[in-house]
Amino acid sequence: MPSTTIRIGYVPEHFSTPLYIARDRGFFAENDVAVELVCCPGGTGEMTSKLQNKTLDLAIALTEGLVAGISKGQDWYKIVGTYVDAPLCWAISTGANSKHTSIDTLNKTNVAISRFGSGSHIMAYVLADQQGWLGSEKSDEVFDFEPLNNFQAMRDSVNSDETDFFMWETFTTKPYHDSGEVKRIGQITPPWPAFMFAAHVDLLQNHASDLQRALKAIEKATLLFMEQKENDSVKLVMDTLNYNEEDVRNWFKTVRYALDHSQVSSRALQVTVSTLIKAGVVEAPGLTPESLCDLQVANLV
Repeated sequence: MPSTTIRIGYVPEHFSTPLYIARDRGFFAENDVAVELVCCPGGTGEMTSKLQNKTLDLAIALTEGLVAGISKGQDWYKIVGTYVDAPLCWAISTGANSKHTSIDTLNKTNVAISRFGSGSHIMAYVLADQQGWLGSEKSDEVFDFEPLNNFQAMRDSVNSDETDFFMWETFTTKPYHDSGEVKRIGQITPPWPAFMFAAHVDLLQNHASDLQRALKAIEKATLLFMEQKENDSVKLVMDTLNYNEEDVRNWFKTVRYALDHSQVSSRALQVTVSTLIKAGVVEAPGLTPESLCDLQVANLV
């Protein structure tokens, strides 16, 4: 019998489809681990908050959000593995009738974000850094931020002119670009893996072996998901999320899941930390990969 039920937080997007496979095909059960999947539409910021209040045990969250959180003193979780190895492409979107037609005019504007500490918040600083807008100013003066909790509210805010733009994963946003609800004016892709696993310190202390078995079950599901990416997996994503077939097939060309979910790239964490320092998100010198991870579960390579 499993010694505990691991509550796993995830975003309701195409990346998370293997979790349903692991649950519905019995991969968790065959690995002798009990799991509850907890949908977190607010993304990384919502998940780190739920880890803090102990309503989650494990989160599949954005690398930059986890690194920034731990670097800023969020000591209730550690990185334990890698989920999506490929980087995330962020679409930059404005209102359908916005005056903004390119990234160039976004300096010192109002940004819609899901929550403070989320990817949509942190990536705005990375954008500002890439565009040369940070200069010698404090980074918090580059933009005004409007935390709106969810994707729908962010789309509504750019159309009501409450905010100027928002950043969200490109394929999740594409249906709203195609329908004309919002306007795509650019994109940004940071040089690190999109999603990592972060576990609450209590889970690590008391149920590390259950966690390792859960990671193995998810790993099996991601492998099957990618093996069937020409047929069954396309249909599964289409049915689950109501995406069109062309978009799903194009997404499969870009995504890459980690082959070993307990591995974490030291170099990827170093690049993330150095980028976040440069963007003014975390303070130098930054944490080492060893400080960001729990090494009884994570295998740094």
